[in-house]
Amino acid sequence: MRTFVVSTFTLLLLTSVAFPQQGREPGENANTWVDKQDAGAARAALEREKQKELDAQYKAALGRAKVPVAPSDPWADVRSVKTPASGR
Repeated sequence: MRTFVVSTFTLLLLTSVAFPQQGREPGENANTWVDKQDAGAARAALEREKQKELDAQYKAALGRAKVPVAPSDPWADVRSVKTPASGR
């Protein structure tokens, strides 16, 4: 039983050391990792600015578009001129 506990504990220690290394490519260190995160944040900020500009252009285009507001009756050709009164 003692051997099992010691071997389990040793296995946990060995595998826990490998977890912080996930996500890094070979040859990277902490400085290159931070540089990549900074570049990702800058890219995300640029994308947000681009999206804001596109949204502003879209809203401006909606403001320019004039849709005629005329009463329309899509069933006008189907209905008769006089509607029959209910015969109750």
